Amino acid sequence: MSVLLLLLFLTNFISALPPKLGTSSPDSTSKYLVTDLPGLYFNIPKDEIPLMFSGQLEVDKDTETSYFFWKFEDNKKIFTNRTTFWLNGGPGCSSMDGALLETGPFRINSDKKVTHNNGSWHKLSDMIYVDQPGGVGFSKTSEYLRDLDQISDYFLKFMDAYFNIFPDEINNDIYLSGESYAGQYIPYIAQGILNRKEGNKYNLKGLLIGNGWVSPNEQSLSYLPFFVDKKLIDTNNPQWLTILKTHENCQKIVNKIDSTFKDGQIHDYEIDSGECESILNKLLRATNNHGESCINIYDYNLRDSYPSCGMSWPNELSNVYPFLRSDEVMNDLNLQYKKEWVECNGRVGGHFKARNSVPSIHLFPELLQQIPIILFNGANDIVCNSVGVLSYIKKLSWGGVTGFQNDTNQIDWIYNDSSVGYILQERNLSFINIENSSHMVPYDLPDVSRALMDLITENYDKRDNNGKTEFVTYPFGHRKEKVPDLEPKPKPEEIPTPATSSTSSSSTTTESITKESSSSTSTSLPDSSTEPTGSKITRLIQLGVILILIWGIYILYSSYKSRPSSIIKKPKKKSSKKKKKNVQWSDQLNNFDDDSDGIGSPSQKNNGGFLSKLNPFQSNQDNKYNRINNQYTDDIELNENLDDFIIASNDDETENGNDRNNNDRIV
Repeated sequence: MSVLLLLLFLTNFISALPPKLGTSSPDSTSKYLVTDLPGLYFNIPKDEIPLMFSGQLEVDKDTETSYFFWKFEDNKKIFTNRTTFWLNGGPGCSSMDGALLETGPFRINSDKKVTHNNGSWHKLSDMIYVDQPGGVGFSKTSEYLRDLDQISDYFLKFMDAYFNIFPDEINNDIYLSGESYAGQYIPYIAQGILNRKEGNKYNLKGLLIGNGWVSPNEQSLSYLPFFVDKKLIDTNNPQWLTILKTHENCQKIVNKIDSTFKDGQIHDYEIDSGECESILNKLLRATNNHGESCINIYDYNLRDSYPSCGMSWPNELSNVYPFLRSDEVMNDLNLQYKKEWVECNGRVGGHFKARNSVPSIHLFPELLQQIPIILFNGANDIVCNSVGVLSYIKKLSWGGVTGFQNDTNQIDWIYNDSSVGYILQERNLSFINIENSSHMVPYDLPDVSRALMDLITENYDKRDNNGKTEFVTYPFGHRKEKVPDLEPKPKPEEIPTPATSSTSSSSTTTESITKESSSSTSTSLPDSSTEPTGSKITRLIQLGVILILIWGIYILYSSYKSRPSSIIKKPKKKSSKKKKKNVQWSDQLNNFDDDSDGIGSPSQKNNGGFLSKLNPFQSNQDNKYNRINNQYTDDIELNENLDDFIIASNDDETENGNDRNNNDRIV
């Protein structure tokens, strides 16, 4: 019996040993593991199924705030030291747009099942999509946020909670990415990370902002020039003089902002962007086709029903709604607090006024001293068009200089042997104009958009083509074929640490920038000499325990075979039929009950319903438009529910506490 107890003890001891020092324990991650989704094992190639985790993490106990996240890792894990957070905008819009319509590994088909996106960013970095602030998507809260400083504070709390679950990633290179109104979120979060004095010091490496809403009034001032340049309106339009007058009023506001830009104060005329934003509303009214159709504000080449003007785009959004609202998917995503998913929550946007926060453009000079920023723009977008972005860059001073010193020196971006746009790049800031794409570049060009990660990590070739500079990127996995090694590869133990300084200019035609290849090589060739000492000791202990276990089994077997009898025979007694009770080691049982975390409340249906997209018009007493005949019209981006992109905002609570439907959305 003593041997049996010894074996039980050893078995328990072995199972309790950590798998490896420095990695997250199974207990911390197992409750967030995603093992199934509709269509996952039928529509996705086996070797393309990502490792997934998702769930709701408590961010602030006092306000009952939990953020929902969905993480994707490449199952081949080529790049193990990168973590990228993706945020959609609104304010009030879910980052599931990014996960299921843009940069994630899946699309949703008409059967409400996942299909494969061959341009997913998770091939180059772990991707984490976060519904924030509280109330957005599958996130929850009892108190809505109102300012950008709060956005930063709460997101850092989320990051702390996230890395508590995945501690082995805490030293990863961190990138922040997103689009639209995330152009306000991301710089503020980046500032919070870089200026943090207490807590984890995260290794922030760069920002990727797509069609960002960064300088609101300057952006709105570009609408009329954009319409004229694209021949969407001319001076013969009956509304021309009215629109021109509003444009002139906006110009006066922008001039005033420019005169006080560096005083460090918050001014009402800069925070209130209603006058300037009304320009787009008037342009759309003036150019609609007899009330039947209008220009899509996210891609001027497209048309939509009037007055939607882009609110029902993209069409695949109608597949995402029922997919995320199904009980099966909510269970697969480990939701403890279940709610009816909406793309954009107008109530969140309605509370988020940002009246005590300067627009994020003010943060750029300080940020650019420390990290690179890429501003990428789909050339067909109206609401956050390239004209406006170039305009505020031209006025911005950073690194002791104002604007790009040579904004005509465009670098051609070559992807897969084709020109896909141009780049302006100086002093840590890159502007990238991408042809044939909309407000949602990754939706239109997923594989091209993924190469943006190659640009920010300097995994590209620089070459001269008849005096014109080109940055050349390749489809995933193809660059090593394009740029053969000119020198013998060193042995694994001789691989040097990749240099962090930028490469010097070369007189050769092609300059290979190889930070990425160095990093991936060292990652793919594990070296036992670099294994932590604690991990080696753990493995030696495990080996010793296994040997003891084998010895114990041998002793038990020998004892059983010999079965010695007593020399002194005792009088025969009637054998007792009583037996000793077996001891059940109940603490060996692991319980991964999702409800043990206490996050959220029991499953319930959210009667709040459709708080949705910001419609691109201003409401007025004579012209109040109704929702288009589509049950899924909540908007994709930039929901600014009380500002000027509204025809009718009915997002106020009714007397019985239920929300009314509305057409909310800013850009």
